[in-house]
Amino acid sequence: MKESRLLEDIRGQERSLAKVLAWQRGEGLGALLEAGRRLRGARKIVVTGIGASLHAAFPLQYELAAKGFDCSIVESGELLHYQERVCAGAVVLVVSRSGESVEIVKLLGRLKGIAEHTIGVTNEASSALARGADVAVMVGSLADEMVAVQSYTGTAAALLLLAGVVGEALEQRGEELDQVLAGISTLVEAQISGASEWDSFFRVGSPVYFLGRGPSYASALEGALLFCETAKEPAVGLAAGSFRHGPVEIVDSNFRAIVFARWGRTRELNLGLAGDLVRFGGTVRVVGPAGSDMGSLPFIEVPAVSEWIAPVMEIVPVQVAALRLAERKGLEIGKFRYAPQVTRDEMKF
Repeated sequence: MKESRLLEDIRGQERSLAKVLAWQRGEGLGALLEAGRRLRGARKIVVTGIGASLHAAFPLQYELAAKGFDCSIVESGELLHYQERVCAGAVVLVVSRSGESVEIVKLLGRLKGIAEHTIGVTNEASSALARGADVAVMVGSLADEMVAVQSYTGTAAALLLLAGVVGEALEQRGEELDQVLAGISTLVEAQISGASEWDSFFRVGSPVYFLGRGPSYASALEGALLFCETAKEPAVGLAAGSFRHGPVEIVDSNFRAIVFARWGRTRELNLGLAGDLVRFGGTVRVVGPAGSDMGSLPFIEVPAVSEWIAPVMEIVPVQVAALRLAERKGLEIGKFRYAPQVTRDEMKF
C-alpha cells in the first residue's frame, strides 16, 4: 500500500496502545481509579459521545449493563437537545477525543446542577472537557492526522480499563489488553500485505453494511464511519439482529456486508446471518477468529480475545479496507472534504 499519514496511524497502533496502557498504569492511574469509584457508586450512569468517541464507548456501556449497572448510552447531540433530563442524579461519562466538539462544550454547561458527577474521557489535557469535568481521564494515545485510528483504539482501551476498575477486575483487564498489544502489529501487517484481497469485495457506489452484536456493535458503527470518512463511500452500521427485521429485503447480487463474529454468546447467530446473506446472493466477509464453525464462509481472521475487548482488534481489517478503497479511487488519503477535525459549529460547515 502507498505510504500515507493514515497508513502510519494504522501501523502506529501498537506504539499508541503501549502508551495508553503505560499512562493508565502510571500517571493516569489516580484519575482512572477515582472515575471508577464514582461510577461504581452511581445510582444511574449515562454515557455520551459523538462519532468515533461514541462508538469507542459502546463496549464499556455493554459491559457495565451486563454487570447490573443502570447504564445507558446516548449520542451527545440527542442528549443535548432532547434527553438532558435523563442525566438527573446520574454520573455522566462524557467521551470526546478533542474535548472541544460543540455539542460536548454545550452539554457540559447544561449538566451543571443536573448530573451528580461528570467524568470526562479525552485525549487533550487542555480541552474544555478536561477542564470542566469533575474527574478527567486522559486517554494518552498518539494523535491521528484526521481520521480517528490510534485515538479510537486508544479510547476504547482506556474505557475498557475503566470498566475493569468498576468491576474490580483492573488487573485482569490489563492482562487482556496486554494480549491485544502483543498481537496487534502482526494483525496490522498481515492485513496490509493482503490488502488487495479486498478488491473483489468492493463495488463502488454500492453501500457496505457492517453488522455486529454486543460489544461488536461498536465495530459495526465505527466501520461504517471509516468507510464514509476515508473512502467517501456509503456505508451503514446496524445491529445484526435488527438487520433481520426488514433490511434483509435489500439483499441481491449488489449487496455487500462485513459481519463481525468474535467468540462469544452470539457468534453462532452472526455466522448464521452471514450464511443466509451469501445464500440470498450477497457478498460477505466475516471478521473474527477462525473456527470449524466458519464452514465455507469467506473470512478475515483476527486473534481470539475476550468478547469485551474484541472491538480493539476487529476494527483493524476495516481500517485497512477503507484505506485500500480510498487508494483505488485515487482520493487524497485521510483528508476530509467538508468536515473539520473538530466540529465547533452546529449550524454550518
